[in-house]
Amino acid sequence: MNLVEALRARAAAGRWLDHPAYEVDGALLTHSGVYDGAARVAGAPLDAGVRVGDRVALLLDDGTDFVLAFLGAVHAGAVAVPVNPRLHPDELDRVLGSARPALVVRRPGDAPSVTGFRSAVFAELAAGRPAPVAPRAADDQAYATFTSGTTGVPRLCPHLHGDPAVNFASFGEAALGLRPDDVVHSVSKLYFAFGLGNSLLYPLMSGCRVVLNQEPPLVDDVLAIVDKYDVTALFAVPTFYARLIAHPGGERLARLRLASTGGEVLSTSLEERLVAVLGERLLNNIGTTEVGQAFAANTPTARRVGTVGRPLPPCEVRVVDERGDPVGPDVVGGLQVRSPTVTLGVDDDGAPVRTRDWYATGDLGSFDADGFLRVTGRVDDIENVGGIKVHPLEVEHLLVGHRLVREAAVCAVTDHDGATRLRAYAVRADGPVGGDAPADDELADELIASLRRDLTAYKVPREVVFVPSLPRTGSGKLRRHVVRGWSTG
Repeated sequence: MNLVEALRARAAAGRWLDHPAYEVDGALLTHSGVYDGAARVAGAPLDAGVRVGDRVALLLDDGTDFVLAFLGAVHAGAVAVPVNPRLHPDELDRVLGSARPALVVRRPGDAPSVTGFRSAVFAELAAGRPAPVAPRAADDQAYATFTSGTTGVPRLCPHLHGDPAVNFASFGEAALGLRPDDVVHSVSKLYFAFGLGNSLLYPLMSGCRVVLNQEPPLVDDVLAIVDKYDVTALFAVPTFYARLIAHPGGERLARLRLASTGGEVLSTSLEERLVAVLGERLLNNIGTTEVGQAFAANTPTARRVGTVGRPLPPCEVRVVDERGDPVGPDVVGGLQVRSPTVTLGVDDDGAPVRTRDWYATGDLGSFDADGFLRVTGRVDDIENVGGIKVHPLEVEHLLVGHRLVREAAVCAVTDHDGATRLRAYAVRADGPVGGDAPADDELADELIASLRRDLTAYKVPREVVFVPSLPRTGSGKLRRHVVRGWSTG
């Protein structure tokens, strides 16, 4: 059954078709209006020559335009491909070249960015004729999302019409317990797998109301949305939660029913600060674009501080050594996942590369004796200092534990004589130096002295460089490869 048809049938069975589904700047769209609008939008790609199975790229901000264009493409039997409309032109060229869409749905004014592809603004689609739902099977492609690009090369991962039901039952329903009276807001945008699940797939499957923000997320805006719309379920990466609770008015987050976080390793010091405000509402998880959403998560009934929870059936997770053999409790190794929804990318013909075998996520972690998973970083994050492996997260988490450090990144640099050493980049939490705040040099000395008390000598950075911000993907993950590019001397 076509995913859109299945979503509408679920809404009818749950009796929430007439309930609000989306709210943008006070304007409401019901669940019924979502499917009626998708049927109208579906006619335009067909009239433009888009065939069943073709890709339709969505170069749109969060809003009802995105929702209707996504569902309209799927309704028509095409493959919806969300794309960040704020990508640098060179990166956008690479992404669209990889997606090879038959049609790009864009914002007004974005035409110069999509030269070489047939494109249309959403208003042209919305005026289309209603079209019947294209028959699709559970194993046909429905949509494809790009990985976040933390390594610099986003990869396209298609998912099938049957995948969202599996992921919702596993995460949205069993772990989060989303329900029709929830009001959802996601800081992660719809063009990322995390945001797509939080703001589109799971709310439509559970009857929620979603508040969308078309603009890039700002702390003031998110807190205002939480307050104005009585948001009950909030989704954001850990570093954004840190900014929220540090901001005046951050205490209003205590009114949430749940605060879901993932996308990067949550340090102990930050988790302690978040729990002080959010308490047991804070639910940490881990997922990948390849799986489609979370594969392990803390839940309201099973949570443990310092972990990302337990595996979410039908996902299986194991930790292995360098030979690929499973290890015992509290032994750090590489994470592997097995799930019916894993997609590794596309082949030369554009078909999804699926696997039912174990998939290596690239994360490092360990299980405790009770089956809770602790993630300690990424395999490719490890730095080599004088032939000794150092995981920068250990150092970074100590740095951000200081009251004057908001964010930190550590990487290896090479001296003129060829020797390697560590350099730390830090973002001050107190803004520009002034008043009683220590100068950069004084704070750097204080941080290095603190690290020397807690770490073996080779793990201590030789210097701390203060920067206004750290490079992050649109989903909030650190672009470590960019930071490494800074460290050339």
